[in-house]
Amino acid sequence: MANFASGTVTPIAVATNTAGTAITEPGGPTSIAITPDGKTAYVANQSSNNVTPIDTATNTTGTNIPVGSIPLGIAITP
Repeated sequence: MANFASGTVTPIAVATNTAGTAITEPGGPTSIAITPDGKTAYVANQSSNNVTPIDTATNTTGTNIPVGSIPLGIAITP
């Protein structure tokens, strides 16, 4: 779950429907897309004009990917 106001992304364990510890993403997260293999979540950040990859196994962020102005949505194709 992306929370633009707090600058966080909260992982959710789908097996138990429980929220994990929020991941700080101060770029203004607006949307999330997850790769088909479930290994990486990509977060579009409106305020910082980038996309951040998050390793879903460790909940750690990778290097930001610069994109166009004010990304509001993101999608992944197989």
